Amino acid sequence: MKNVICKAIENKNLLEFNYKGYYRVVEPFTFGINTKDNEVLSAFQVKGESESGNRPMWRLFDLEKIENMRVLSENFSGHRDGYKKNDSRMDRIYCEI
Repeated sequence: MKNVICKAIENKNLLEFNYKGYYRVVEPFTFGINTKDNEVLSAFQVKGESESGNRPMWRLFDLEKIENMRVLSENFSGHRDGYKKNDSRMDRIYCEI
């Protein structure tokens, strides 16, 4: 899944998946390992649902909880308010915008 996510980030493709039982569509920005040694995706959710009911917003997704991920053909600009390169929540970054 690492290569799929990094390719989506490189090509600025939207991702869709289920997370904690909710359908999500996100703009992927940063993928790596957080301070708890989990693989995580920092993304801006543009469609779908969430536990909080809030959307759109920035979210950090634990890869172990992502199901049925699919890369969409739809692209995004790669620019979003609130994005910070070299995300400090990650100890190691595999790829980022």
